[in-house]
Amino acid sequence: MRNVKWGEIQSSGTGDYERLESGSYVGFIVSMEDNASGEYVNMLVDIFEGPRKGYFSDAFYANKPWAHRIVLSYKDKALGMLKGRLETIAACNPGFDPFAAWDAGRLDMFAGRKVGLVFRSEEYWDKNAEEFKVGSPRPDRIIKLEAVPTTPAPEPKMLDDAGKVAALVRAGYGQVEAQMKLDEIKAAADAERKAEEKAAYDSINVPFV
Repeated sequence: MRNVKWGEIQSSGTGDYERLESGSYVGFIVSMEDNASGEYVNMLVDIFEGPRKGYFSDAFYANKPWAHRIVLSYKDKALGMLKGRLETIAACNPGFDPFAAWDAGRLDMFAGRKVGLVFRSEEYWDKNAEEFKVGSPRPDRIIKLEAVPTTPAPEPKMLDDAGKVAALVRAGYGQVEAQMKLDEIKAAADAERKAEEKAAYDSINVPFV
């Protein structure tokens, strides 16, 4: 075993970070970045107040923009949703005209603006564990600030069979292999459920001695 110059090593996290809870928060816009070829804007957000203030400013999220990103599409079919979101931003920031800023290409003017945020957990495929899990909450939608206290935490977004197959394909499985893997997972879960039901039934029906 070689000697290590510990004084020259910067320690990193140990994985005991506090996971963000699903729910509603007063947040703010960190930045807006246009992707002209895809016709969308990446809006990075963070939490403005409370015990989770600045949650995504931690170095852990420096290279994980997907963890606190909301995509604002400006394709023709998405313009209605975009208008609704800009109206929400306007309602959260009296005196600020997000439509004028958008049309002028001044996305920098959105930085620092408050907005209500709803974070929701989603199911995903964990390649290392080889199983579907419910991940950390991500921004699901924006709401008006006055709605934050009364908006309940949403239930996790679970994948349907088609979504699970798509997740497996993105993880490197072929289409046929992905379907076979899903069938295998479902069969194992069904067998486990039946075993648990049998064990519960047997425990209830143990004869008295």
